[in-house]
Amino acid sequence: MSVLRIVANIGMVGLSCLRRRGFAVLLVLLGVADGAAAATVTAVDPDAHYPEGPAWRDGQLFYVEYSGSNIKRWDGTHATIVWHSDGCGASGLIEFHSHWLVACYDDNSVREIDTSGRQVRVSRLDSRGRPFAGPNDFAADGHGGAYFSSSGVYDIRAPIAGAVYHISANGRVIREVADTLHYPNGLTLDHDGKHLLVAEMLAGRILVFPLGANGTLGRRSVWARLQDLAPPTPSQGPYNGPDGLKLGPDGNYYIAQNGSGRVLEVSADKQLVRAIDVPTPFVTNLAFGAAGTGTVFITGAFDQWQAPYAGVVYRWQP
Repeated sequence: MSVLRIVANIGMVGLSCLRRRGFAVLLVLLGVADGAAAATVTAVDPDAHYPEGPAWRDGQLFYVEYSGSNIKRWDGTHATIVWHSDGCGASGLIEFHSHWLVACYDDNSVREIDTSGRQVRVSRLDSRGRPFAGPNDFAADGHGGAYFSSSGVYDIRAPIAGAVYHISANGRVIREVADTLHYPNGLTLDHDGKHLLVAEMLAGRILVFPLGANGTLGRRSVWARLQDLAPPTPSQGPYNGPDGLKLGPDGNYYIAQNGSGRVLEVSADKQLVRAIDVPTPFVTNLAFGAAGTGTVFITGAFDQWQAPYAGVVYRWQP
């Protein structure tokens, strides 16, 4: 691995103690792009419970907690719960005009809520009357609407039944635009805004679709396979595919590699720029901070098999 993992020297037990005591974990990592650039990773919420879907808005970080079914807000000093819904299993969050869209993985719904936390709309069926299976993550379509992944069953042995849906700008029309995906997860438009990239998690690859009229998608192709972007880690298990996926302000793509404890920064020509390592092995998603700072917020969990799914929200500074 090209990044120095100081985590290995500290030990997971020590990190767990630091997290439980509420201390910020500060790690110095070496960048792989030039072999000399230093960066820091700091825990901004060391007591998160399977955090996901981070989004930077109005100078604050918002994110969901899957096991708590919450939206939390970090104001630069403290993290507080600003929304909760029993049984939601929140896994994704995106700004939708002046509101939020929340992906509720456990109860198979997409919620639209206003900034006060009031539920404006709940959708459980597409416009043809068919239910979603595990709504997971979002991407803006560039025209006021949004895409979201419907992952299906998180099992490499399960039938391949995931899908991608498009939500119209007014939120009233939801259409399936891609099917037969092996647990689709993160999504993002590419740098020219003419293609949608989709993390096909259980296939270990990123797919790309050309955008059509009214949010439709054209024929898919493979954009990249994770095994070709970065060598597998020694601890890599069967569940190690791409999770969250974002286009960065620098024009590079950032891929949360769930199972390897890292975010891969990849150039538009599919070359690894660097790997950002964090202590949590199950990295779920990421978001970018204030413009010009280079800040990346990263969400991850120590455990994804047993509640309460202890996790951390990190801030990475180049």
